[in-house]
Amino acid sequence: MSEEEDVIKFFGFNHPLSNFYESPFRIGDIIYPTVEHYFQSNKTDSPDESFEILMADTPKKAKLLGRYVEYLKDGWDIRRNKYMYDGVRAKFSQNPKLKQYLLETGEKKLVENSIYDEYWGIGRTGDGRNMAGKILMKVREDLKEV
Repeated sequence: MSEEEDVIKFFGFNHPLSNFYESPFRIGDIIYPTVEHYFQSNKTDSPDESFEILMADTPKKAKLLGRYVEYLKDGWDIRRNKYMYDGVRAKFSQNPKLKQYLLETGEKKLVENSIYDEYWGIGRTGDGRNMAGKILMKVREDLKEV
């Protein structure tokens, strides 16, 4: 198998691996329409800001609102991966078809093909951190055991 065959690249609203993909899940008493809504609404300590993000019409709007929260949680840069993991795990564990899709990716490397994000994606140069892909691969491994 070539290197290209060992990789699944994803990006955008329509890809099931994307945080923008509509796939409601529950954490606590709240139902989130997308992982992006969950992640962005948890950036803030303000219930009003969190609710506004949760109610955003689209994941793109949720992301935009999350960029400008006034009350960013202390230590967000340290805690953000845990929130992302929790949202991604909830999405795939609570949606059987998505769980099957993720598990059927086998051992392939998952890559968020975003040139706009050096942290979550691969960035403009292609050597970004790909944390979204890494978290998906961790969730995939964890769900194999469930």
